[in-house]
Amino acid sequence: MRLFRVFCVALLGAALVAAPAGPAAAADEPIRVEAESLSVVSATAPVESQPNCCGVAWSGGRQLWLRGARAGDSVTLALPSVPAGQYDIGGVLTRAGDYGTVRFAIDGVAVGQLFDGYAPSVQRTGAVPLGSASLTAGSHRLTVTVTGRAAASTGFFAGLDTVTLRRVGPLAAVTSTPYETVAETPARGTLTRVYDPSVGEAVSWYYNDHTIVRNQQTGLWHVFAITHAEPGAPLDEKTFGHATAPTPTGPWTKRPPALTADPAAGEQWIWAPHVVYDAGVYHMFYAAGNPDFANYRMHLATSTDLFTWTRSPANPLFTDGWEGRDPMVTRVGDRWVMYYTATSSPTGGNHVVAYRTSTDLRTWSARAIAYSSPHTGQAAGQTESPFVVRRGDWYYLFVCCDGTDYGAAYRRTAVYRSRDPLRFEGADKVTVLDAHAAEVVVDGANWYLSHAGWGQGGLWLAPLTWSTGVVARGYTMHTGFLRADVRTWPHARIAALAVDPAGGGAHRPALDSSHRGTGPYLAVGRFDVTDRAGPPARVEVSADGSRINLVGIGFGDEPVTADWLLTVAPRWTGPALQSDVTWSVNGRPSAPVWEVAFNVDGALPAVGDPAVRARPTGDVTGMPAWTMTTGAGLSVVAAHRWASAWRGDNTWYDAGHAMAAWQPLWRSGGTSWEPGRYPGGTWRFAASGVGGDVGFADGVYAAINATP
Repeated sequence: MRLFRVFCVALLGAALVAAPAGPAAAADEPIRVEAESLSVVSATAPVESQPNCCGVAWSGGRQLWLRGARAGDSVTLALPSVPAGQYDIGGVLTRAGDYGTVRFAIDGVAVGQLFDGYAPSVQRTGAVPLGSASLTAGSHRLTVTVTGRAAASTGFFAGLDTVTLRRVGPLAAVTSTPYETVAETPARGTLTRVYDPSVGEAVSWYYNDHTIVRNQQTGLWHVFAITHAEPGAPLDEKTFGHATAPTPTGPWTKRPPALTADPAAGEQWIWAPHVVYDAGVYHMFYAAGNPDFANYRMHLATSTDLFTWTRSPANPLFTDGWEGRDPMVTRVGDRWVMYYTATSSPTGGNHVVAYRTSTDLRTWSARAIAYSSPHTGQAAGQTESPFVVRRGDWYYLFVCCDGTDYGAAYRRTAVYRSRDPLRFEGADKVTVLDAHAAEVVVDGANWYLSHAGWGQGGLWLAPLTWSTGVVARGYTMHTGFLRADVRTWPHARIAALAVDPAGGGAHRPALDSSHRGTGPYLAVGRFDVTDRAGPPARVEVSADGSRINLVGIGFGDEPVTADWLLTVAPRWTGPALQSDVTWSVNGRPSAPVWEVAFNVDGALPAVGDPAVRARPTGDVTGMPAWTMTTGAGLSVVAAHRWASAWRGDNTWYDAGHAMAAWQPLWRSGGTSWEPGRYPGGTWRFAASGVGGDVGFADGVYAAINATP
C-alpha cells in the first residue's frame, strides 16, 4: 500500500506556504478549513498534500498526510485567526492499515483523546471530536503527534482531511496557580533497643503492641505489651508483659505479668493494651479475642498504682470486628475518644480506623469512622495500631502497616495530618516511618517513637523530631464557577472540586477525597486499589491556565503510566471541568489486571445515573451516559463522551461516599493487558443549582457528545 500511495501523492511544495485560510467566521458559526491548506510550522517527518486515492475521496480532493516513521513523529500547523472564546475542535481523519495512533495539542498542550488510525482498509472518518481549548483572539498552532500504533498496524502514518473550530463559550477566565503545602512533619531518629523481654527466659520472647505510661505520683515509667515466646503466635498471646524504668530510655526492669487472659471473662487471648490516667485511676483498654472474629470484645481493667489491675464489671464495653482491636484513647475537648482498628463490616471489607466517644471511659458511643483504607480484607491490614497526637491546630494519625504486602509493610507506619481529630479521610499522608505498632511517647521536651513486634527483639525507642517541610504540591484552578485542587504530589488526583453554578464565587463542595479522591487507579491481582496514581513525570500548563496536563503518571511498581488532561471548558450555560485519561502499558503488569478505572469521589449525599437516581453500593455492568452526585440545591454531573474509552466494562458505586468508579477494564480474576496506548475515557464535570437535575445532566451529556 505504501508504494501505491507514493505514486498517488503530490508533494505540497508551494502549497505548504499557500495563502492562509480566509478570515474567521462570525462568533458561533463553525470555522471549517482544509487541513492541507494550513501552513506547516514544523515537522519531524515528510508532510504531503495527498490527492484522492485508494478508493477514498477527501474534502477538496486532498488530505494532509504525515508520513511518520516512528512513534513521536509530528507536524505543527498554523490555525486560522479566531475571535477569543472557548472552542470545541473537531476533524475528519483517515484510517488505514499502516496508520498510527494520534494525539492532538493546541499551542503545545494536549487536547482531547487518542485517535486510533488503524483500519484494515483506507477509510475517511466522519467528524471526530479532537478536544476543547480556550483560545485568545488570533492564530494558534495545532500539533498532530503519532504516539504509537495498534498491534495490527504496519506503520506510523496519519491523515487529516478537515479541521473545524466551533466557539461554544466565552474566553475562559481561569487562574491556575501552583502551590506547595508546607507543614510540620515527624521524623524518626536512630532506634535503640531499650528492653529485651527474653532476659531470664530459656528462649527468645517478643513484645508486640504496647503502651508506655508514667505514674503521675511516683514518676516511674511502665510498659505493658503483648508478649510471647518467638515465633509470633497471635492466637496464643495470653499475657501482658510488664516492665518499669526511671525514664523511657531505661534501664527497664522486668516485672511479673500485668494481666493474663481469663476465659471465664470471655478472653481466649488478649491484645494491644493502652493505658490512660483520669482522676487518680489508670484505665487499661485491651482487645479480648475469641474465635468469633466478627465480635471481638473491648475490655477495661483499672488500677491505682499500675501494678494491680481489676477487670471492669462493665466488660465488654462493646464488640466489633473483624478483630476490633488495638485501642488508643485520648482526650479531645470535653470527651474521650477511642480509636481502634476494624473493618468496614464486622465480617470484613475496607480496613478502617474506627472511633467511639465517652465521657466516663466506660460507656461508649456507636462506632464511627475516622479513616478508611482503600484496601480490603480481614485480620492484618493497613489500619493497625492507630495513634493520634496533637501539634498546635493539627492532629496526626500514626497507623500501620502501609502497603498491600503485609510482610513488606510490617515496619511501615504512615502518618496522616488533619485539623479534625475525627476525620482523616482524604488527609495528607505527610510521611512513612520505619516502625511497627508505634506509640508516641512524650517526656517533657523529649518526643520518642517506639517500635516492637514479632521477630524484632523487644522494645525499641527512637527520638521523634518535628520539622517543617513540603507535604503536598499541586495547582489551584479557579473561576467564579469552580475551584479545583489538582494535586500532583505525592499522589495525582483532584483532591477537591467546589462549584458555584451562578458563577459568583460562592463555591460549594462537589468532589472531595473522602475515600479515593478523583482520578485514575489500577487494581492488579485483585479488586480494589492496588496502585494509586503517583506524581507525574512532568506537568504542562497552557498559557492561559485553562489546561493542565499531568504527563507520565506512575502507578506503584507496575509498568504502566497515564497522561491526565484537565480542561476548564466554559459553556454558554456555565463552565465545566473536563477530564481526559490516556494509558500507556510499557511492559507486562505483575499480575492479571482486575480494574483500570477512573474514580469520581462525590461530596454530596447521593450518587446515581439515568436508570437509578440513588444507587446502592455495588457493581453495574457497562457505563452510563452520566453519573450525578446530588444534594439540596446542587447537582454535580460527570458526563461521559460515549465510547471515549477503549472498552466500557463496569461502573462501581459506593453509596457511603457518593462515589462512582468508571471501569473501562473490569474483570473478576483479572486479564492480561498488552503493551500499548489506550484511550481511557473523557468525562465532563458540570454543576446545576437544582438538586436531582436530570434535564441538566442530559444536556451536559449531549454537549460533550456533540461533534464540531
